[in-house]
Amino acid sequence: MGDYLKMNEQLRDMFPDLPRALRVVATYLMEHPGDIATLSMRQVASNAGVSLPNFSRLAKLLGYETYGELREIYRRQVQQHDVSYYQLRAENLQKSNKDNDNTRFWGDLQNAVTDNVTALFETMDADYLADVARVVAESEHVYLIGMQASHSFAQYLNYLGGMTSDKFRLVRSEGGIYADTITDVSERDAVIAVSQQPCAGATVRLAKVAQDRKAKIIAISDSPASPLAMCADHVLLTPNQSPLFFESYVSATIMIEALIGFYTLNNTPEVIGRIEKIEADRILLGEYWKDED
Repeated sequence: MGDYLKMNEQLRDMFPDLPRALRVVATYLMEHPGDIATLSMRQVASNAGVSLPNFSRLAKLLGYETYGELREIYRRQVQQHDVSYYQLRAENLQKSNKDNDNTRFWGDLQNAVTDNVTALFETMDADYLADVARVVAESEHVYLIGMQASHSFAQYLNYLGGMTSDKFRLVRSEGGIYADTITDVSERDAVIAVSQQPCAGATVRLAKVAQDRKAKIIAISDSPASPLAMCADHVLLTPNQSPLFFESYVSATIMIEALIGFYTLNNTPEVIGRIEKIEADRILLGEYWKDED
């Protein structure tokens, strides 16, 4: 894992025990890495609304002699284009398009998607993702949580995961009832929760309940400082910038597919047998279209 990812892990782990001012600094570091790399400490402190010494104090708590050493981590990331998506903001739909330039909008969308996908692959360490997949493999059950816009992605995760193992369980909310679906969550289990800021309240509450019961929490989220990420054991960051009025889930989709892919690598014999049986049943039940002779 690179220095940048390690530092974010440190910030999340120490966050609950930090004084209020240092929590403000930690949140700013996690949510605005581009500012840390490109702005002076005075400008960053002004933006965050805290005094200058707090940034140096947090740097020392992270193991750096000076704030400049800490800032160098962010500078290297920017040079590698790893956090560029935090600063690149495509024009959104609320800005008038006086020329009705459809080609420009299509280009804006292409650029946003390309930046998101590039940042995803450059920032996510393959070994880290494999370790997360190993947590899934070693868990007795894997509960899948996603509400509001994220619900369909939790369903997609359930569809893919369900083909590989019977351990995946989608947390449903019919009638506003969640408790029944998480009653049996324990320290033997894992939870994969999907949410982007502003996070769905039910997703965060369910994740916190599972955390209290010692389950391993895996968050798929857009920020290391999101409420969901802050209560997770493992965070899979998904850049989500878009010129549209809603955030992009392209990176989240890739992350879901990659996670199941890495899980499959570790469980190949069992997975192949289950998929073979499922496919045979689908053919038996006529689930696929077949031209009539």
